[in-house]
Amino acid sequence: MTTLIESGEIKQIIVVTDGRSNIGISPVEAAKKAFDAGVTVSTIGIINLRNSSDEKDIEEVEEIAEAGGGLCEYTHIEDLGRTIQNLTQKTAQRTIEQIVSRQLKTIIGEEIENIEPKSRLKIVDFIEKYGESINLKCIVVIDTSGSMREKLTIAKRSVVELLLSLQGRKGNSSIAVIAYPGEEAGMCSIICGFTSETGILREKLEAIRSGGGTPTGPAILKACELLYQYYEVRGADISEECEALQYYV
Repeated sequence: MTTLIESGEIKQIIVVTDGRSNIGISPVEAAKKAFDAGVTVSTIGIINLRNSSDEKDIEEVEEIAEAGGGLCEYTHIEDLGRTIQNLTQKTAQRTIEQIVSRQLKTIIGEEIENIEPKSRLKIVDFIEKYGESINLKCIVVIDTSGSMREKLTIAKRSVVELLLSLQGRKGNSSIAVIAYPGEEAGMCSIICGFTSETGILREKLEAIRSGGGTPTGPAILKACELLYQYYEVRGADISEECEALQYYV
């Protein structure tokens, strides 16, 4: 995760799926590659009301998030908007907590949970405030295989709602969208490059169509490629901010 510390910017991928990958590289392996490159991968598993989820489907969704250093949530499609907003915020905060904890370990030889309560509260307050001001790049990777056909309308609306919810942050927030499988039998397609404009995002999302297999792993790798294609260093170096924490403890 050194890339994040150097850039002062949180980079995260959120995979939205209702099934198990069946094409290409293992999504767990792809998530591990992303995490090693400084990108957090979280997952949202959509629960099918008509058919109980296969145990292997659930295991894969959880394993992707674990390998990607992220979080995993399950939701019914009707609640996807709220779930994706909450997961984005929780993932960002958790990422900052992990970095701060490592920095504290380097500076004072202690982790957050081992610091006396009064100082720990100050650090938690710092994390919450910094989480609102740090820049955020988020790629939503949407499963558009045949099983998602009846869910895509809500999924599209949920992504737009996510961008709207992020506009209240002090830091710069931008979203990109990748759909898998892609057009013309491709593994995945970039539906929308990074944008902070809801109008542009809404227009681009109209291009999403369903059908085909589930190449989750290739889509995660494509998201990593897109992140670094658009990479910009903005804002302060988070490691410098963490140096200031030594005055709290």
